[in-house]
Amino acid sequence: MSFFDSLIDTPTYQSQIMSRPAGAPQTALSQTMTPPAQGMAKGGLTAANENIKQIQIMKVIANYFKKKGLPVEPAMAGVQKEIENGLQLIPFESSVMGFKPLGKGVAQIHFFTVGTMKDLADDMQYFYKYLKNKGITTVYDSIPAPITIQMFQQLGAKVMRSDDPKYKFKATI
Repeated sequence: MSFFDSLIDTPTYQSQIMSRPAGAPQTALSQTMTPPAQGMAKGGLTAANENIKQIQIMKVIANYFKKKGLPVEPAMAGVQKEIENGLQLIPFESSVMGFKPLGKGVAQIHFFTVGTMKDLADDMQYFYKYLKNKGITTVYDSIPAPITIQMFQQLGAKVMRSDDPKYKFKATI
């Protein structure tokens, strides 16, 4: 049995194709075998996948705001404004890290998650490595969750009160 046979019953498929008069409409089975629409050529699946990824990232952030009891639309508008001002959204598993470079080796961060606090703690290990690999040595957050402080300490960062009044959290990596 070939790969194709495992997806679609070949004799059934062939009988539908052979019995169809020329120019007749396609059946649902044969429609699954047609190439994608011409419009898909530009960007193709890569563009579609990127759009899906961005939608999922925004859903994580919207759900985070909803769980915090914040009005979602104004909060999302604020995120959009921050994106326009250099905020990057880095997804991993069930979490997203908001990352905004503030200067050489310095960044503002914030974590959003749809997972549990344990999930976020696990995801933060990835984000911590990401920050180190980017050459970030100091991070700030304006609304740190207790898990953020705890995980940064466990990962070896020095957590302290912020020296910048815009932020409540500072850590050196």
